[in-house]
Amino acid sequence: MYPSDPLQAPLWTVIASLTHARRMLEVGCGHGYTTAVMASAAGPKCHVDTIEEDPLHADLAEQAFQRRDLSRRITVLRGRGSSILPKLKGPYDVVFLDGDWREYPRYIPHLRRLTHSGSIIVTANLNPLFGGWGSRLPGKPAIQSYLTRLVRDPHFSTYMVPGEWHSISVRV
Repeated sequence: MYPSDPLQAPLWTVIASLTHARRMLEVGCGHGYTTAVMASAAGPKCHVDTIEEDPLHADLAEQAFQRRDLSRRITVLRGRGSSILPKLKGPYDVVFLDGDWREYPRYIPHLRRLTHSGSIIVTANLNPLFGGWGSRLPGKPAIQSYLTRLVRDPHFSTYMVPGEWHSISVRV
């Protein structure tokens, strides 16, 4: 688990404002820092669902949400993204992929199904493709497959954020 950069927190206020977010989805909760930032940025009328595979991380995140009085607006869904996504019902206004990048190619059909025109998808953890955190991270073929498919998908318009190892996609 790698923590999110606090300097990226204002991004969530911008995205929540652009989408008028009422429902957000995060895949890869970790300790819940970004989840809490997303919920706070979108305001009291927004609900965030977050998926976390690691039971300890999910427990720590839920405790953090209770301390921040965000538990009513955040639901932690325990399991792998590839197991939970097929069970979810959309639409979501914002989706943040911040989990196991090797699963990302399998998420694309779910991203289409769970979003609507104007939804924004932020994809993190593109590091295996672009370097950073060491050049030996596994998953480069999965990231290449995911980004190639996402960029070519007529349902999305995608921008790669140089130097940040992120992409931002809009559902068209």
